[in-house]
Amino acid sequence: MSEKPQQGIADTWRKKIEMIGIDLKGLEQDDESEERIKLKTTLINQNLINELDKIGLQLINIKATFGGKLIVLLEPKVLT
Repeated sequence: MSEKPQQGIADTWRKKIEMIGIDLKGLEQDDESEERIKLKTTLINQNLINELDKIGLQLINIKATFGGKLIVLLEPKVLT
C-alpha cells in the first residue's frame, strides 16, 4: 500500500497563485506559523494584492531582498 504524502499549506495554494499571474519564484510554509506562507516573487502591486484577497489570502507583510526579490507573507483569511 502506498500512502499519499500529506500536502503542506503552501502546496494547496500554489495552483491558485499561479493562475493569478504572479511570477512565482518560491512558495513555502512560514517557520513561525503553520498557517502562513512565504511567497517569493519579483513584482507585487495593488492589483495582485486584490487578486490574492479574492482567492482567500490575506497580506501580512512584504520584505525586499538585496537580490531584487520580494518575500510576501500571506495567511488564509478567516471567514466569520
